[in-house]
Amino acid sequence: MHIWELTPVDPLDPDWEASSHQGRVVVRANSEEDARDAAEKAFGLKTRFPPGGGVKAPPWKRPALVRADIIRDARFEEAGPVEVLFPAV
Repeated sequence: MHIWELTPVDPLDPDWEASSHQGRVVVRANSEEDARDAAEKAFGLKTRFPPGGGVKAPPWKRPALVRADIIRDARFEEAGPVEVLFPAV
């Protein structure tokens, strides 16, 4: 497994209202897609929106809003299941 760091790129985008966490996330996963899925499952929220305001979608799967990088960090074990390692969920 890899350790992925997901970093918000545009924290002012309104879609961040659909996430309970708007900061850096560290995920253990085989692929970028799996890491983004884990973050969305952990932090994605259903939102209410005013008529005509459009739907707000959790930003974790959108590369324009969240950068994904493989990192090496001794604090995070590479062996184990797909899991959000930081912040604690």
